[in-house]
Amino acid sequence: MKSFPFICLLFLLSGTVFISCKKEKLDSKSVITDPVAGEPTALDKYILREFVTPYNIRILYKYVDAESDMDYNLSPADYESSVRMTRLIQYLGIGPYDAVTGSKEFIRSCFPKLLNYIGSPAYNNNGTAILGTAEGGLKINMFYVNGLTAENASNIDYLNNTYFHTIHHEFGHILNQLKPYSNRFREISGTKYLQDDWRNISLDEALERGFISAYASKEAVEDFVEVASLYMIMSAEDWESRISSGGSEGKNILLEKAEIVKEYYQTSWNISLDSMRSEILKRQANLDNFDPLNIR
Repeated sequence: MKSFPFICLLFLLSGTVFISCKKEKLDSKSVITDPVAGEPTALDKYILREFVTPYNIRILYKYVDAESDMDYNLSPADYESSVRMTRLIQYLGIGPYDAVTGSKEFIRSCFPKLLNYIGSPAYNNNGTAILGTAEGGLKINMFYVNGLTAENASNIDYLNNTYFHTIHHEFGHILNQLKPYSNRFREISGTKYLQDDWRNISLDEALERGFISAYASKEAVEDFVEVASLYMIMSAEDWESRISSGGSEGKNILLEKAEIVKEYYQTSWNISLDSMRSEILKRQANLDNFDPLNIR
């Protein structure tokens, strides 16, 4: 929250302080305005109907400083891009869990209660950009919402690379906080994690070492959710092609990791990752028939 200091001007003449006071009529309208105030938009009504009521999930698409990261130079999300993002999160992000679990209760109980949209990416000094963060299991920040345009709203490679890989990744962190995964997963790669040096290896090098992505080589917690999120959004053929690129040693490590991840989702949450993949792929294939601006 920004604070506005009061500035007092004191005129010192001949060692005497002169303070002039007079009565002024105050305007009943405050000069401090609420950035989210005003008549509800069509998107506000859609969020209330499709997110707040069934899941108790709020979506903040109007920029609020207090909900943003002041370490970055960020810009607000556009209205139409926010509509597209909200519709696609419902269709590709939340809907598959409802379909696989058979109810809305899993998302209502486990999904963070606030989605915060930011128009721009959060750029780091080293040239990398943050596309999403999860905060304490209660909130997911979605960056670069303005990149979701009419031209790429049905481009599944773009949607996965920019948004849905991130959403499933961050939600995976939240699930791990609620129910920890087995230490067996951490032991597979043991001391081979690279911490911040993950930026210095290519995807091929990561796969050879048994990591599904370069970022997965950072630490075990990132490794786990990278396996989970990519397994869900990739076809069986694409997954097989990627893990096979690591050679026999890398592939065997990744197969072992994937089995532990699938076991975790099944035993901890009664969710089959293969069923999730099938549901997500079915929805991906239908994107050409999906209207991302339909919020009637």
